[in-house]
Amino acid sequence: MRSSLYAVAAVALAAIIASCNPAKAYEEEEKSLIASYIAENNINIAPDSDGLYYIEKVPGTGELIKTGDSVGVYYTLFFLTGEQVQSNVEADTPYRLRVGSYEAIEGWSLGLRYMKLGTKAQILLPSSLAYGSMGFGYYDYYGNYYSVIPGYTPLLYQMEVVELVRARK
Repeated sequence: MRSSLYAVAAVALAAIIASCNPAKAYEEEEKSLIASYIAENNINIAPDSDGLYYIEKVPGTGELIKTGDSVGVYYTLFFLTGEQVQSNVEADTPYRLRVGSYEAIEGWSLGLRYMKLGTKAQILLPSSLAYGSMGFGYYDYYGNYYSVIPGYTPLLYQMEVVELVRARK
């Protein structure tokens, strides 16, 4: 009888701990933000199996970009509120990276594989494909931390592929 009470108490305690998990609340809030953005902007595209929304604006030419290819990209990053976070559109040169490398977040490598040279598209990324639960920020010289992208923040990128160098076979 006593061991049964311990087992019931352990299960109840585990249920209470699981229901108090703040990560679940943040994840649900993020899902709600994405759903609201999709509805408000009349986006009729379903996410892929990773949760990425790919919205092509201008089709490119040639074959799709593959993992290992090097690309040059002009981009603008937005929060789903419409606030611009970062852009290189005015830069003299595009941001260059090898698709699938550590040089960019996972969502970029996944999104770029839907694109071709000359493609202009938007990719909406859940935080799991961007900066995750930790977000992104930096420390200044004095040790003060500045958050640029909070954890559990979905992101919207407007991207244009302007350079493509195929990986050697």
